[in-house]
Amino acid sequence: MKKNSNKRSLFILFSVASFIIISTYIISLIARGYRFSIKDGLILNPTGMISATSRPKGASVYVNEKLVTATDDTINLSPGVYSLKINKDGFLPWQKTITIKPETVYQADIQLFSAVPDLKPLTLTGAINPSSNIENTKIVYAVASASATKDNGLYLIESNGLPVSLIRGISRQLFPNTATIDWSKYSFTFSPNSREILATSLDGKINYLLNLDTFIDPAKLTDKTNDLSTINQNWQIQTTTILAAKLDRTPKEIQPLVSTSSAKNIQFSSDENKILYLAQIDGDITKNIITPPPAQSTQNQNRAIKKDNYYVYDLKDDTNFLIGNKNDFTELRWIPNSNNIVFVQGQNLNVIDYDGTNQQTLFSSNFDPNCVYPWVDGSKIVILTSPYPTAPANLYTISIK
Repeated sequence: MKKNSNKRSLFILFSVASFIIISTYIISLIARGYRFSIKDGLILNPTGMISATSRPKGASVYVNEKLVTATDDTINLSPGVYSLKINKDGFLPWQKTITIKPETVYQADIQLFSAVPDLKPLTLTGAINPSSNIENTKIVYAVASASATKDNGLYLIESNGLPVSLIRGISRQLFPNTATIDWSKYSFTFSPNSREILATSLDGKINYLLNLDTFIDPAKLTDKTNDLSTINQNWQIQTTTILAAKLDRTPKEIQPLVSTSSAKNIQFSSDENKILYLAQIDGDITKNIITPPPAQSTQNQNRAIKKDNYYVYDLKDDTNFLIGNKNDFTELRWIPNSNNIVFVQGQNLNVIDYDGTNQQTLFSSNFDPNCVYPWVDGSKIVILTSPYPTAPANLYTISIK
């Protein structure tokens, strides 16, 4: 009797242990994306997962044109190719063809852009020959139409992450016009380190070097034309230093391909995980420069590099994507705090995902294609335009988020 009781206890203990082990195993499979299927009997099939997040939140998620959930949620799908669409009223729809792999999470972190751009003036008395530093934190421009003569001169806007409403009130005059200097007759170039501005007369005969770190009496400004070679040498040293630092953070296999003729030709995204670069020669990028993650992007890559094309290399994903030829657009820049690039094509201000997909038009109008400056927080784009033909051109902000 006692022997039978011990057998029953052992059987119960073994059954409970087996149930716990099997249940734990099944739970672990479900956590990895496996789901029960009754098509071929009650079996567990591997699935993949979409983790969809968006800014702003609460956008609708469509899979193969069918509404399935809202963003900030996960979706289990069988392995395969799907059409994924993220939509929210008042914003441009985001859409992409994706491939779901078994036991892998596809991360869709989407920045939605406003479908109704909000255009607001940043300057009110005209902005002549504006120029920005490469980081888009400083914009310099001339004013020559203010009603008060003393207000005409050279002005500087420094964003430094402040809201536009505050910036509008603190645009400061660097130098007033004088009897011999009319700043509206000059073009402006920032030094590579953004601490100096070279003001060059439109006929190229006069050059002033303006130091932004120290006060300079306008009456004591001197023509630096004879020193241009020295200035250019110093600036080239700065550019070389900046480019060297950027290239040091770039895989050695890519470094020979990158054009170093300008600091603009190699730009890092805000999270520094992606590199936008211009190719200076043809070449090939070998696969697996780094060990790619399981959830590596499945978008078509371009690892056969062609000269004069822009590409984006993802340092974490080991993926390389074609953006386009340098002759097809101007002012190619990252939008801060996003995985998107803004550029000008004709009279369209466009945006594109870093992998070369989902190109959209943010704004289409008559604006200066050479004056497009993403705001430092990525919420706006600064452009130079006028509301009608006889109005003076001013700097305006376009709200894109």
